Amino acid sequence: MEFPDAILFDLDGVLLDTEPLLANAWNETAKEFNHYLSNEKLLELKGRRRIDCAQKVLKWINKDYSIQELLVIQKSKVNKQLSNAKPFKGAIDLIKFCINTKVPIALVTSSHNESFKIKSSVNPWLNLFETKILGDDKFISAGKPSPDPYLRALKLLDVDPNKTWVVEDSYAGSKSGLKAGCNLIFFSKDLKVLHKLINEFKQDRIQKINELSEIIYYLKLFKGF
Repeated sequence: MEFPDAILFDLDGVLLDTEPLLANAWNETAKEFNHYLSNEKLLELKGRRRIDCAQKVLKWINKDYSIQELLVIQKSKVNKQLSNAKPFKGAIDLIKFCINTKVPIALVTSSHNESFKIKSSVNPWLNLFETKILGDDKFISAGKPSPDPYLRALKLLDVDPNKTWVVEDSYAGSKSGLKAGCNLIFFSKDLKVLHKLINEFKQDRIQKINELSEIIYYLKLFKGF
């Protein structure tokens, strides 16, 4: 990898520690329909748009309910959870560092507009992003793992995907960024997913990190300051 033309950030599980909150909301929703979501199923939901998750859960429940019934219940569950959303260590410093050093950034999230408003109300620093691609963006035909969300961000920023970093934690999100032609900064301890991605894509396009502060280190290293 080289110094990036831009950095595209996922939100849940990368900047905000919300994945456990979202998993709890889906689990509680499924229980309302007398269904239990295993850890494997919850992992399948990670990184995807709410509507895509709902379609999967409805299929697993395997009963004659409408997707609207499911979404109404899930909305009440998740809204309560998201009021507790907190940033990962180093997230705010990283975004401010990118802005101060004039590295173009964008937020590329599966969260829809209403969900983002809740998260940003308790984390106003998220409004530092001038470019945001949300899950209900009308210009996106398919969510992650489709490359559409990241292709949209690349177009708006007018940058070369080969010189762009995507920061992701989930398989769906990582695949989306890599399929868009970007380089992946994998912020996760899930080695199973990491190895799966390496087998599907070129290893030299993937860099694993354990802390967000490592990104600042790499940017300083490449710039020589």
